[in-house]
Amino acid sequence: MEKTGYASPVEVRQSPFHGRGLFAAVSFEAGDLIATYPLLVLSQDDTAAIRGTQVHHYVFHVDENEQGQMRAAVAFGLISMCNHSVEANADFTVDPAAQTVTLSARTPILADAEILIDYEEFADQII
Repeated sequence: MEKTGYASPVEVRQSPFHGRGLFAAVSFEAGDLIATYPLLVLSQDDTAAIRGTQVHHYVFHVDENEQGQMRAAVAFGLISMCNHSVEANADFTVDPAAQTVTLSARTPILADAEILIDYEEFADQII
């Protein structure tokens, strides 16, 4: 269920984990849609060009071709501020066709709690 009636159900604050992070401004139940954000899907060449730059820390994996070349996407919006945890309280779903990434609550998230996602196999590259 999407939260309405708020300027934004999330906000950026200082994180005890890593710099800034994304925090719940309202409470969410497990399965609630937090938000959907637009993506700019990059080509394999553009993805390779940003590897090793600060921007690479903020992209989302899209897919790989048969040669193992990855495509990534830059998310526009506050989802880029989500920090990593293997005990994440939120999930994200990348939809390359729609060029969106959707953030939803994996577990109940209380207002003022940091919203954390699992970077999965990319955590070692990004953190």
